[in-house]
Amino acid sequence: MEKLGDFMEGFGFEYFGITENGLSLSDTKSSLQRYKSVLTSKGLEEFTANLARWEPGHGGFKFCHPWEKYLNVGTQSRQCAYKIEALNTYLNTEIQAPAEIRSKIQEPCTDICNECGKALKELAAALKKMTLSSSADQHIAYSKAAAESLDSLLKSGIWEDANVLETIPSAAVALLLIDVVACVEKISEAVHQLASAADFKTEQPQLLQEPVLSEESHVAVTIDHNSTEGLPENGSSNGITTNYNV
Repeated sequence: MEKLGDFMEGFGFEYFGITENGLSLSDTKSSLQRYKSVLTSKGLEEFTANLARWEPGHGGFKFCHPWEKYLNVGTQSRQCAYKIEALNTYLNTEIQAPAEIRSKIQEPCTDICNECGKALKELAAALKKMTLSSSADQHIAYSKAAAESLDSLLKSGIWEDANVLETIPSAAVALLLIDVVACVEKISEAVHQLASAADFKTEQPQLLQEPVLSEESHVAVTIDHNSTEGLPENGSSNGITTNYNV
């Protein structure tokens, strides 16, 4: 999953040509190809799971450890990798939509890429540490909001004055990104099922800040479910602080 996350975080920068001081913000193109190993991972995963079933219980892996749940996570990861494989073709094709067409969907698309990438890396870390973090769920929520924004944008007729053939590549990328969001959510569900069956630990929630909503009005919401410091005597703020900068 971490390889899928690497691709998603780099795809937005690479596809939209986002640079800083003339340098690309994505990793090298070779690092964006690491996801390909996920496409052919089924045989190795099944072989490893079958071997693990015969091992004596040790550490956090008891005799009845739910190895089949790991296989489900692998299955959902491959489904996501297939969508990413389709996205990758739009990085390597000579037929590209003009920059002015791509720019109209850049913001929600890059938000999807960043949030899905972060969510996938958090879920990968959860498997390694056998500790579930709530921050992955937050990143998925942000990616779903970005996908809804992108869907609304596509339905609003943003390209109605453009050449239809020129819009096809960008429209295809947008629809694939929306599909990736759904795939990442399914991976998250599979990881949560595994975490429940395998008694994963739960990481304490951290302070999370929502993304800036617009350039004109900035709203930052910070939530700490565990902390009571700084609350009024009646506790009415419920650990939620909102700062406005308009």
